[in-house]
Amino acid sequence: MKKLVIIGFDGTIADTAPGILYCMNTTALSMGYTPVAHDALYGVIGVSLEQGFMHLYGMKEDEIDYAMNQYSKLYSMKGEEMILLYEDIDKSLKALKDSGVKLAIVTQKNEKFINNMLAVYKEIGELFDTVCATNVERDMEKTDMLRKVCADLEIEPADAIFVGDSYVDAVAAGEVGMDFAAALYGWGFRSQEDAAQYNCKAYLSSAAEIGQKLLAVE
Repeated sequence: MKKLVIIGFDGTIADTAPGILYCMNTTALSMGYTPVAHDALYGVIGVSLEQGFMHLYGMKEDEIDYAMNQYSKLYSMKGEEMILLYEDIDKSLKALKDSGVKLAIVTQKNEKFINNMLAVYKEIGELFDTVCATNVERDMEKTDMLRKVCADLEIEPADAIFVGDSYVDAVAAGEVGMDFAAALYGWGFRSQEDAAQYNCKAYLSSAAEIGQKLLAVE
């Protein structure tokens, strides 16, 4: 059993896609870009917001600061409310916690937003030993976030596993020497075949399986 389970937020703990898409499309439309369909988010949630704007709408680098500011305003007013916890995620996290596993969140979502969400869902938020997110002063790569969480909790990466729903998560885990479990119910991987190339320790078809399968990972 691993000593530490690190979990992404978007597409792993909660379906935040509706709020993200609404805020991105509204921002893009105000800048003269054409909104994208819901399915366009496959493979994009998990990368940074800046990369998402450039990939989905073809925005130029000198437009990103404006887009980010507009998105943040919209998200704080509307996007935070448009989330849905995945079924049984609370039970999975509690099972891990009750078994003595430390829990952490690593997300490129702004820490203000993630803290607000975890305050609303206290039964989830109280289970985590630490949360690593971004802010205006600190825009960390996911690899740096994983290393920081391990350092803060004094656990070696080899004794941890990262649960994520995208290739970005899988690559980051590999780069720091950490095992990876693929959440197939999120917005990154469309199938087990998509994730298989990343040497996953577990494939999770639902949030309920996080508790069931990760306790068996050595």
